[in-house]
Amino acid sequence: MHSIIEKYCTEEWRDFVNFHSKVIKVEREKHIFSIGDDVKGLYFIQTGKVKIMKRIPSGKTRIIRLAADGDIIGHRGFGGTWEYSITAQTLEDTELLFIPLNIFDQTVKANPDFGFFMMMFFAEELRNAEKLSYQCPVKNLVASSLYNSLKIFGLKKDSTELAYTLSRKDIASMVGTTYESVIRSLSELQKEGIIRIDGKKIHVLDRKSLKQSSGVLTPLN
Repeated sequence: MHSIIEKYCTEEWRDFVNFHSKVIKVEREKHIFSIGDDVKGLYFIQTGKVKIMKRIPSGKTRIIRLAADGDIIGHRGFGGTWEYSITAQTLEDTELLFIPLNIFDQTVKANPDFGFFMMMFFAEELRNAEKLSYQCPVKNLVASSLYNSLKIFGLKKDSTELAYTLSRKDIASMVGTTYESVIRSLSELQKEGIIRIDGKKIHVLDRKSLKQSSGVLTPLN
């Protein structure tokens, strides 16, 4: 049972959701759903890490969100044609609780606290989507990507290293820039003492400065 269901639904409805939902396990770098797939329900991440991507006019894909333990995915397909305009791909082996649409609908209608939580969740999603339209220097955008990773994934235990470091290619996708620009920006942040680069790994040395460098774009999730 997911913590959100536990917190916002009555015992009777928790049992109802538990009976009708199912746990899905998806291996690393596999799609949970893809652009054009029919929407069949909502996914609650139990454990794991996921990136959400959309197709941009050039035909390429861009990362628009990161998600981890406790997060909700799949809601962006709600309404309209009830088809996904995005793709969700795992960054590592991931376990999800899947709730079918009709079960989700009944649960929201019968549990006001759960309905209010979902309303606020969608409102926050809209605010975050609006932030993506802001224009910032590439270095600030890269800092925003790192701060977002820090917020979503945290640090490794007793370490300054990000618990999960996005590839330079994924950072470029999330920021909407080139691989080379990401490399230059990371180098600048390291020279400023904000981060330390150790091969493919990134350590956060100054969290406050990283947040300040990220500007209005943080947090993205």
